[in-house]
Amino acid sequence: MKLYTKQEARQLLCRYHNLDGVEALCGKAGAEKIMQRIHSIQYDPLNVVARNADLVLQARVKDYKEQDLYDLLYKEQKLVDGFDKEMCIYESKDFDRFRQVRSEHLKQIVLTLQYRNQMGVLDILDEVRAFVAKHGKTGTKDISIGEVRESSWGPKKLSSAALDYLFNSGEFCVAEKRGTQKYFDLTERVLADIDFPYDQDMTIEEFLEWYVERRLQSVGLIWNKSGGAWQGHFVGDNELRSSTLQTLAEKNKIEEMRVEGIDEAFYAPKGMEANMDYQTSGSYARFIAPLDNMMWDRQMVEALFDFAYRWEVYTPVIKRKYGYYVLPVLYNGELIARFEAEPVRKAGEFVIKNWWWEAGVAPDNDMIETIEQEMLRFAEFLRTEYAKDNMEKLRV
Repeated sequence: MKLYTKQEARQLLCRYHNLDGVEALCGKAGAEKIMQRIHSIQYDPLNVVARNADLVLQARVKDYKEQDLYDLLYKEQKLVDGFDKEMCIYESKDFDRFRQVRSEHLKQIVLTLQYRNQMGVLDILDEVRAFVAKHGKTGTKDISIGEVRESSWGPKKLSSAALDYLFNSGEFCVAEKRGTQKYFDLTERVLADIDFPYDQDMTIEEFLEWYVERRLQSVGLIWNKSGGAWQGHFVGDNELRSSTLQTLAEKNKIEEMRVEGIDEAFYAPKGMEANMDYQTSGSYARFIAPLDNMMWDRQMVEALFDFAYRWEVYTPVIKRKYGYYVLPVLYNGELIARFEAEPVRKAGEFVIKNWWWEAGVAPDNDMIETIEQEMLRFAEFLRTEYAKDNMEKLRV
């Protein structure tokens, strides 16, 4: 079992995710290629500077545009919306193998319906199926079946909850989005041209091996300790996950490694170390999404990067240490700062509201110049102007 320094482990993780930009991943083709490696990215509808999924991809792919993800999802159907660790975007070829996950998640959906006094949803599923089969793409505003007058969370249409139920069951897929508004259609129509390469008749043991290994590939390097990286059905079960990791290691499908100063063992996808053969051509900086794959386990990030991060979106203002929507700043494999931007649509440009250096960071000319270049690249991704006094925030 190989022993890495923290710095080596950081570099390995950044290289795996192409955050160092060594691989010439560009545009839609680049987004598709990185998705073939990490398989799944978390979807969140908040759009302060950009939505999380787009922030994840722009950090890894040169000249990435939001339209690239939209095309891969809703024009080419190479990606699909679905529940993984949370609501995520993943490769369409994996859709059938997610039957086990959907089955478990649907049990939670039923409990939610019970809590919300909406069990009538189950009585109108056939009507909703028939409506979508006849009319095609259907949003919640397009259908009104079974109004619910009272519930613990306010008046809602049963048909809206039914659309969500049938989406989570796998019978419907998101065929289109207009903003955050989903439009559903029959899965057999949306994914009609997708070739599902896997044997669908897996035993539960085969599924677990596939799913745990896949989660490793999504993150790149994980310890076997409960946290955000192991969030979700099956992998959240400590005993089940541990036994599956042991089986994968014994079969030589994954690699076990140690990091100096950390007691927990780490696991990585097979062949990950080969990525270290690539060398960066110079300094780099990246702005990391709050729900980036690399940030899924914040306790692990703190142990590896000595960087404590909390997403404070749902923290009351008075209790926030930093700000509402704060992005970590990566520089040459180190998390050296974080910043809060003004909402882009409101400001009309990319404006840094607050910038916080990590304790002990002494910015030199190379660091400042590299970050400024990344600010310009980020503004180009946002398709907006770059506030000229942004750099002054770094020098305060």
